[in-house]
Amino acid sequence: MATFIGLFYHFEMDDMTMVAELDKIFVYIVVPGLAGITFFALAKFVRHIMPLRALVSSPQTYHAAFWGFMVFGFYLGLRPVQVLAGPHPWPLIVSSLREFLLIGIFGPAAFIGMLTLCFGPEKIGKAWIGGTFGLGVLMALTFCVVNGMAIGGSEEIVRMGRLTAYDGLWYKNKREDIDVLMQILFYIRLVNPGALLLVAGSFILYHAVRYPPFKKRLYDNMPKKLYILSIAVFIYSLSIIGGSLLYTFRKVPDQWGIYHLGSLIAGFLEAISLSMPVKSDVQVSEHRDSPLTS
Repeated sequence: MATFIGLFYHFEMDDMTMVAELDKIFVYIVVPGLAGITFFALAKFVRHIMPLRALVSSPQTYHAAFWGFMVFGFYLGLRPVQVLAGPHPWPLIVSSLREFLLIGIFGPAAFIGMLTLCFGPEKIGKAWIGGTFGLGVLMALTFCVVNGMAIGGSEEIVRMGRLTAYDGLWYKNKREDIDVLMQILFYIRLVNPGALLLVAGSFILYHAVRYPPFKKRLYDNMPKKLYILSIAVFIYSLSIIGGSLLYTFRKVPDQWGIYHLGSLIAGFLEAISLSMPVKSDVQVSEHRDSPLTS
């Protein structure tokens, strides 16, 4: 009887271990990989529809969207690379590169792109653009420096055959000031891209609610597109803020899945918004070759 119970316990523990490993593969590799592919596809779609849609919205909006999606795709797609590249210092190197892309380029580009969509390029001057990107790059560099101080090496998180995945040891660093360093990282990410996108999403929502009636008669689908876009932006920004809160103040492990799942959902919603025509009675124009590009 004791032998049977021991075998049962052994198999149960093996099952639990397998589930835990599959969960880590899903969180660290599958979800960010899928999200990265989604945003690369969105970037390609934006470039495809840009010649025609730029007649309705400014070209600057679509250029910002294209590069924002491309950069965000790299940010997400590099997450599996971060854990599969090898032990320390590789997780730190790839992590810092990813965060620079997110904070220094994606956040400002998304913010400027959405402001341009709402207010028009003529109201978003070079000073706004330069200041936003300058602040973003400064915050990104600060994040990378503090990130290098905070990480305490790397640990094995899961094995997949001959591949071993590693990730950084932020909270396991024995520095006395590790909590302060982690809070600095949290506040940087809270502001950019968290609050930055939250503000941008609010402008998009406001623009949808107050969409001019004379424009609505011409482009009756635009408010719907804007509503969906604002929801997508809110989902991702809140996932960044919520995940950072959990990790920084509750030390919840594997909170990365919240970011990546939020980005995946946001990507699907943005795909829906982008694929909708600006007029409800025009359903296929953006899927044909534009005469402007022939």
